[in-house]
Amino acid sequence: FSGLKREIDSWHGLPLKPNEKKTVLAIQELFEDAEKIDIFNKKAIYLYIRELTGLNTKQVVSSLNRIRKRYREFKREWDHED
Repeated sequence: FSGLKREIDSWHGLPLKPNEKKTVLAIQELFEDAEKIDIFNKKAIYLYIRELTGLNTKQVVSSLNRIRKRYREFKREWDHED
């Protein structure tokens, strides 16, 4: 978990679009408050991210798709370290 948190924190140094920055901040907030959040399904998470960012669904999906690419790279490198 700490490796993933460090990775997400490092994304602030990347050339992100404004909507991606908002989405990364929302993801960080989700991780920081994970124990307090009682939502466990994908739709509820999307709604919560929309609420945190002020973005519409299409903007959130677009931003998350770009962020997923970065996450896949992180996961591939993480899996190769083990």
